[in-house]
Amino acid sequence: MLRPSMYQIISKNESYYSLVIGVAKRARDIAQQRYDEKEKEKKAAEKRGASPQDHKARLDDKMLKALMMEENPVKTAVDEFAAGKFRIVEHTEDDAD
Repeated sequence: MLRPSMYQIISKNESYYSLVIGVAKRARDIAQQRYDEKEKEKKAAEKRGASPQDHKARLDDKMLKALMMEENPVKTAVDEFAAGKFRIVEHTEDDAD
């Protein structure tokens, strides 16, 4: 179970569904950012020109994904919502005008 609880994050007029969707979207963004950073580092290392011995030491994609997810993106997203870095904005039909 993640802490803080949903009751501590949402206000009276927000729905649980909106929080879950918001956290899922933010977690997806966090995971993508981490993946992009690792890929950028990997390409920079390749560009520098690794020796044949270094080629053996390179991480394969599965290991790379495991390393970049050291902290769960969902936990990071929940913490960001709890800290007020992000908030839920629900759109109504009136907003579409």
